[in-house]
Amino acid sequence: MAQKHYVTWDEVEQFITDVVKRYEFAGLTGVYGIPRGGMCLAARLSYKMDIPLLAAPFKGCLIVDDISDTGETLIHYARNTSGGGVSKGYHIVTMYYRNGSLVEPEYYKYTKEEKWIVFPWEE
Repeated sequence: MAQKHYVTWDEVEQFITDVVKRYEFAGLTGVYGIPRGGMCLAARLSYKMDIPLLAAPFKGCLIVDDISDTGETLIHYARNTSGGGVSKGYHIVTMYYRNGSLVEPEYYKYTKEEKWIVFPWEE
């Protein structure tokens, strides 16, 4: 069985703070959370940035997920970006990124190691 890394709420809040600082003047249309893993992060970002929480992604929005592990979940959205800019697509951010994923987010906080990542909302 793989070792586990338990993410703390403090780490989540630090990620949220970093994303807010990075995108506060980006003119985002809203934030969309990938179902399950991204929803908690998206809801928190929506409140902190005072932008709409979207039911579906729109041009110029922030798409957030907890991790880009294989990249399969995010690949559709990544194909609709234009160099990460809002002119054609979306801004994609994740808390964790695994080297070798099909999608490298525009911003991520941590690189995934071999340990299984367990987020606070999964416990």
